[in-house]
Amino acid sequence: MAQEFLSEDQLQSVFSAQALASYEYTGSGYFLSVSDPSLPEAARTFSEPAVVGIAGDIRAGFVVFLEERRLILECHTWGSVDVSENFRDLDVAVSTPRVNFVDLRTET
Repeated sequence: MAQEFLSEDQLQSVFSAQALASYEYTGSGYFLSVSDPSLPEAARTFSEPAVVGIAGDIRAGFVVFLEERRLILECHTWGSVDVSENFRDLDVAVSTPRVNFVDLRTET
């Protein structure tokens, strides 16, 4: 999601990180963060393209946050079954399906 904003070197630093800065399971997903001095200081949020992870009955969506030289990956429930604490250990099929959004803000 952030590949058009981050350089190839920055992405490789994140992917090859030896340790997580933090991991927090929320009960219906998690926040995972990696720190790297090459990452930008300014805050940015990436939610497109839509990324979906499916493992059995579990359907998850993802958001990427950049802030204070950290990349934070949010994984959240995107279905009727909560993302389990062991979701990262499962065989997860990841895809970027086409999503049609309906904007109801102009409806009266």
